[in-house]
Amino acid sequence: MQDFRKLLVWQRAQAFAAAVYGATRAVRGRDVVSLRSQVRRSSQSIAANVAEGANTAGSRDFARYLQIAIGSASETESHLDLAVRTSVLDAAVAMPLIDEVVQIRRMLIVLRRRVLTG
Repeated sequence: MQDFRKLLVWQRAQAFAAAVYGATRAVRGRDVVSLRSQVRRSSQSIAANVAEGANTAGSRDFARYLQIAIGSASETESHLDLAVRTSVLDAAVAMPLIDEVVQIRRMLIVLRRRVLTG
């Protein structure tokens, strides 16, 4: 068991989720509210899974939670891409978020590899 708050990837994922909330605050309308909800939930899931996994008994379990976080990062990237394609978010707003989630996903992949190789 480790303190997830000390993990840089958790810190960045938590800050990222807050940035997604800020970027989607102005997104309104019945036809796009579900996309806003999805991108918010998937961005929250990244840090949440790191936190949950860090408090498991073994490295295999932690690696499993990290894999889920990697999936959530990919899901978030996809939602942000769709938000740009459908003009829900301006590319100038979304692209820095996409760049950050790609970096977070890379960090998660490296951490998962380290956890598994021990």
